[in-house]
Amino acid sequence: MKKRVLFVIDSLNCGGAEKSMLSLLPLLHLEKYDISLWVLNRGGVLESLVPKGIHLMDNPHYSIFEKTMLKIAHLIHSAYIRILKISGKKKHGAESLWKCSGWARKGLITEYDVAIAYQQGLPTYLVANRIKAKKKLAWINVDIFKAGYSKMFNKTFYEKFDHIIAVSDILHDMLCEKMPSLQEKYTIVYDILNPMVIREMAKEQIAEIEPTDKTIITTVGRMAAQKNYPLAVETAKYLSDHHIDFCWYFVGAGSELTKVNRMIESCQLKGKVIPVGLKSNPYPYIEMCDIYVQTSRFEGFGLTIAEAKILGKPIISTDFDVVHDQITHEKNGLICKMNPQSVGGQIIRLINDAALRENIIHHVLSEENTTYKTEVIKVEHLLDEN
Repeated sequence: MKKRVLFVIDSLNCGGAEKSMLSLLPLLHLEKYDISLWVLNRGGVLESLVPKGIHLMDNPHYSIFEKTMLKIAHLIHSAYIRILKISGKKKHGAESLWKCSGWARKGLITEYDVAIAYQQGLPTYLVANRIKAKKKLAWINVDIFKAGYSKMFNKTFYEKFDHIIAVSDILHDMLCEKMPSLQEKYTIVYDILNPMVIREMAKEQIAEIEPTDKTIITTVGRMAAQKNYPLAVETAKYLSDHHIDFCWYFVGAGSELTKVNRMIESCQLKGKVIPVGLKSNPYPYIEMCDIYVQTSRFEGFGLTIAEAKILGKPIISTDFDVVHDQITHEKNGLICKMNPQSVGGQIIRLINDAALRENIIHHVLSEENTTYKTEVIKVEHLLDEN
């Protein structure tokens, strides 16, 4: 008898959690598991990559009365957001959404053997309170405390899970420190990457990219506050002011895209900084670059850093906590402060110091990412245990 397993995720756009889950799903044995996937917001660019044999669930059906109640809940949420704004108080969007509309949201009818919230926020709240399952697992793939989640609000949901999975050692330690009463539930499963798949996908030709003598820089990620794209634009201005001949590609989309485009225009960086939008396959943009740059304020695990390492790229990253799980400064990358002078200075240093650049590339290429072998064993153990 196959185990019925449900994954719940917010969307299938080009985020780290999405790519990690889509790397995990093909590795699970479908002869053992009947796997369903509930994507709360359909239509993401990665949806076509859902493996065959995985059941994509439709959102639950709402009666006319239930739809009316949900609309009322959303009106309450809109009013609540305005009140928070006027009062100057801050609350994470997922928390305020659930607080105002959770009572009107439906779950799925089927009872599962295992239900997995593969993201913090709404997927976690739904699995905790609206899904019937014998066992529940919650993935945490971002520093929820720096992301603005309330410890007290979220603790009540995480208490309902059998296991809480952190995607990095440092994130695990943070959880133990911030929510020690749940320590027995914590385990570590690193984000899964398949180097062979990434290297093959990186071979895709990009029609709009032509060979150039300029230094090519790439940054991949959602255009959200966490990823700190404005710092990347400010760094590009610093490079331009120092007469560096470069072309910097931004691969991604999100809430800060308009702001970023305005900054590019005001800093007169058109043609030097090129936002190419959301791509289902970002790897050719990493493959073609001379330097990969990560400007994040925080991460749970730097998935794009791991991807850039697989493709043998020298990496420069801002000094967020978990980056030290992945980069040793001046060995397999460079770590800098969160200001344009520091990021730009390290880029210029890497451009001018061929020996440093080659040494970093040598160390990056010597690393082997085996998460597609090791971590799936951990996941299946969690699924199989009684």
